[in-house]
Amino acid sequence: MATGHRRCKHCGKRIYPRPQNPNQQYCTQPECQKERKRQWQRQKMKTDPAYQENQRDAARKWRAKNPDYWRNYRNKRKEYTRRNREQQKQRNQRRGRNAGSGNSAIANMDVSDSKNNINSGRYHLIPVTGELVANMDASIVEINVIRRGYL
Repeated sequence: MATGHRRCKHCGKRIYPRPQNPNQQYCTQPECQKERKRQWQRQKMKTDPAYQENQRDAARKWRAKNPDYWRNYRNKRKEYTRRNREQQKQRNQRRGRNAGSGNSAIANMDVSDSKNNINSGRYHLIPVTGELVANMDASIVEINVIRRGYL
């Protein structure tokens, strides 16, 4: 018999945890179960290097098999694409990036800004949290130069 109730972390409905899962935090509704899985995957991506590599590998294989997917997706959804590009320009402006260049630094990992050349050497990378990027295998980091004799 369940020992009391709690609220689903997604929808807020009352749930009675099953005896087999006393730490149950989500109800059985499909949308709540999808959110539970999304949260599990997000946490796994943060903490498990093997899982991260598996996800990157799966994404690479999928992109190789579906090279025109995003082009076709955008061609079929012109208004969505236009609105998304405008919103991206606004996000770039808020982040201090060059919004008029047509290339979004967070959507294209091959873009480089010649004004910000970084010399080869040792760097201390600090993950910046709270920012979403278009590529699952991309990370946004802050780079601090480590001078000889420090760290």
